[in-house]
Amino acid sequence: HLRLCKIIHKRSFFGSQCLLSLGGLPPLAGFFGKLHLFWCGWQAVLYFLVSIGLLTSLFSIYYYLKIIKLLMTGRNQEITPHIRNYRKSPLRSNNSIELSMIIYVIASIILGISMNSISEIAQDTLF
Repeated sequence: HLRLCKIIHKRSFFGSQCLLSLGGLPPLAGFFGKLHLFWCGWQAVLYFLVSIGLLTSLFSIYYYLKIIKLLMTGRNQEITPHIRNYRKSPLRSNNSIELSMIIYVIASIILGISMNSISEIAQDTLF
């Protein structure tokens, strides 16, 4: 039982990191993508579109935090019966899911931290 709890918490942690990257929170890679997009929109004097983008980002972060809360607390009240009764495919391995989530989170953090040097290399190459 203890091993199962550790696996569930590890998946919850990595799943929450993926959601936070989608939401655009620093230092994950999703933050720098959104920052660059909003900065270019601001420089192009598209203030209305930038404000809509920021507003929708706030809404998405709110819903992602609700999902993270559900993942971390383990409560099933908000899960629909279809998801609760979902049968797992025998072809999928638990280890492959964990490995892909770990690789994604590590890549997102590395890209997020090193985004400045990557953008400098890209600008030197293009311009």
